[in-house]
Order: sequence, then C-alpha cells, then structure tokens
Amino acid sequence: MENKEITVADLNLLKNIIDLASTRGAFRASELKEVGEVYDKLAAFLEAVVAQAKAQEETEASNTGE
Repeated sequence: MENKEITVADLNLLKNIIDLASTRGAFRASELKEVGEVYDKLAAFLEAVVAQAKAQEETEASNTGE
C-alpha cells in the first residue's frame, strides 16, 4: 500500500485547491463562510508550521556555531 500520511506539502496543496475552486465558483454563496473559515484555519496552521521550522533551524544553527 501507499503511504497514508498527510504531509505539510499535502495540506499546502489542499489550501491551493480550495483557493482555485473558490476562484472558479465551485462553492455556493451559502457555503462560502464555512469554506473561508476552514481555509483561514489551514493557512494559519501552515504559517505556524513554517515559523516553527524556521525557529528550529535558527536554534540548530546557533548551537552548531554557524
């Protein structure tokens, strides 16, 4: 079987799919609030993951003296 894990890259792709689908009018007006809320939560999560990874890289770099 294939890998069944969801990666950060998968979540970023999902965010892009939501953006593309909304641009193309795939959602009804009554659904836009929920779609927007999920999109915002996903975007905030991805930003936090990127910030955490950057902070970890900086910590590791300062520990190794680079």
